[in-house]
Amino acid sequence: MYRFRQLWKFSTLQFHKGVSEYQSVSENVVLRGVTLKGRYNDLPNLLFFTEACDLVENWIPFFSDPNNKILDYRNVHILSPRNFGTSDKHYSFDVQDLANDVVRYMYYNKITMATLSGHGFGAKVALAAGCYHPERTTGVFCIDYSPMDQRYHEAFTEFRGYIAKLSQINTKELTKSQIESYLKDNIDCPKWRSIFSDNLIKLPSGQWDWKFALKFLNDNVSFNKADSIAFWPIKAGLFTGRTHFAFPEFSRWVHLGTNTLPMLKVCPQVRGFGHDVHSVQGDNNTLNHWIYEFDSQSFVFASRFTKFLSMYDGVHLLLKDRTEVGKEFVPSIIYSKKDPNHIYSDYSPAHYYHNWRFNNVYKNLDTPNK
Repeated sequence: MYRFRQLWKFSTLQFHKGVSEYQSVSENVVLRGVTLKGRYNDLPNLLFFTEACDLVENWIPFFSDPNNKILDYRNVHILSPRNFGTSDKHYSFDVQDLANDVVRYMYYNKITMATLSGHGFGAKVALAAGCYHPERTTGVFCIDYSPMDQRYHEAFTEFRGYIAKLSQINTKELTKSQIESYLKDNIDCPKWRSIFSDNLIKLPSGQWDWKFALKFLNDNVSFNKADSIAFWPIKAGLFTGRTHFAFPEFSRWVHLGTNTLPMLKVCPQVRGFGHDVHSVQGDNNTLNHWIYEFDSQSFVFASRFTKFLSMYDGVHLLLKDRTEVGKEFVPSIIYSKKDPNHIYSDYSPAHYYHNWRFNNVYKNLDTPNK
């Protein structure tokens, strides 16, 4: 807790109001979490989505650490995907529904465009939103995730087994100490055990329940359906914007030898390993998925993150990086008009103000020239 207090003082932190509710209509789902205001005025926004069952509080030190400098470039919104944390709950885990949740959040919070990022399942949410709504996405940054079928990965089968174990008890009939004793006996992984324990919430009736929608989650992971949280469906299509993937060297979720190919398949602008795909060196630790638990690893991921935000995110795809904005020109398409003898000159790619939809910065441009 001391570390949290030390880091929070560097930025304005605001937890979102409202409580998690079960929604009968998918379009009514509201995402919630916490917003960290950047260190400068009029900064663009970064929407970050957590792993399944993980808490937004666990990521606050990562983003608010002044050494990581992420808040120098973005306002950060750390959000729980639907069915987790304080976000609303609905049975559907369909990838398009997940993407639409993001755009609704942006509209309600008056965000025109944003950088989308996530960890694990949260990265799937971010990439899906980019695929379905590229006009609202300046770039995508994925941590320890690859858009592929992970339903048979050892790490996911373990998680699925843990969820099945949780489904075997009725928390409303047990005390907190009894629930934690059950977790100690049945959840082998200390990190997942800690996360599940932190997800316990006391109801007004005095009974205990989970913050996440256990029944919906168990149904999703128990059957190999196309909307499984561990499966990337073909129908999501492609994301043609700037994308960056980073994962631990010995990741149990992204196997370096084979699992980087789907990144290039779904995100055609990715230039390959060493450019937009990076493995972060570290020990062969089974807990390396939780990058914020290791200071050295966390700093390297934050450095990759900061470089993406400062040099590539939002930059026109015809330019190498931000250093070429306003300096390098792109040849126009030859013979693009009716006159085949006319050759067009070079032009500078346009870059728009990040929040043009909810700002009058371009209002004078709407007036026709006289």
